Amino acid sequence: MQGFRDAIDFCGLKDLGFNGFPFTWCNRRPGDQNVWVRLDQGLASVKWILRFTTCRIHHLDAFHSNHKPILLISDSEQKRFYRKERPFRFEAMWLKDNSCEEVVKNSWQEVSDPSTVCMVTKQIINCQDNLRIWNCDTFGHVRLSLVEKLKGAEERGLYRSDPAHIH
Repeated sequence: MQGFRDAIDFCGLKDLGFNGFPFTWCNRRPGDQNVWVRLDQGLASVKWILRFTTCRIHHLDAFHSNHKPILLISDSEQKRFYRKERPFRFEAMWLKDNSCEEVVKNSWQEVSDPSTVCMVTKQIINCQDNLRIWNCDTFGHVRLSLVEKLKGAEERGLYRSDPAHIH
């Protein structure tokens, strides 16, 4: 490890810092065997840092892996990356609710003439909008709620004290 640090110093590289949870790797072991460390970091020369002053490293959440990805992004791109409206994704859990099919049928009946590509596109967008509204009303923000709960549990160190809660 000291050799790596010496190489960083020799090259004149500086740590870019980060935004987000401080650690990027966890061994996911229960109790006192649990270890969180910051393995990943962004490094750059002073010249690069002065040229790209709006760039930041973000530690992203990844609950399906023991490694949290890092993202180098400028402030202007950050606004696009963290925009409020995310791409539409149909959720498999919706099919378990009988009213989902009704929402889709009603969405496609709202537009009178689906013969042109433009009208089909409008119907698809209409269906997506109706499914988003229906999802919020029926399921709420399930994923967001779970992500927030898991993030809070990680930050409180529940991998050590209550690993079953995390799993």
